[in-house]
Amino acid sequence: MNVFSWSLPFLAEKVSSMLYTIVKKCAAVDDGEDEVDLTEKMSEKSVEAKKNARSVIKGKIKSVAAMSRIFCTLREEQELLLKIKNISPDGKLPRGILLEGKPAIKHAAKQFNIACELDRENEKRPKKKDQ
Repeated sequence: MNVFSWSLPFLAEKVSSMLYTIVKKCAAVDDGEDEVDLTEKMSEKSVEAKKNARSVIKGKIKSVAAMSRIFCTLREEQELLLKIKNISPDGKLPRGILLEGKPAIKHAAKQFNIACELDRENEKRPKKKDQ
């Protein structure tokens, strides 16, 4: 696997979280203004336009947050799939594991971790005998 396809989910998750933070900070600055001052300074149409702009910003915040969660899920699932690919003898995913869904993928990764724990004794280096 090349470095771009390996790091793309991680990069997308970080960029979306940064975008979410920026949009949320901008919305917090806009919400900080007093409604009383707005009504005194602006006409009724401009107050309504300001409320519409706020609802648009809140919609953008929600969509960026959803996109961030999607990228996080994609990255986690890709890491699990790569782990399973690495443990299989032929370097491929077991047949039908993607059709069974996320629980089957997590179960396969859990089985690998259990096997690693059981095999820990065999992984030790042999003790050197004194000559």
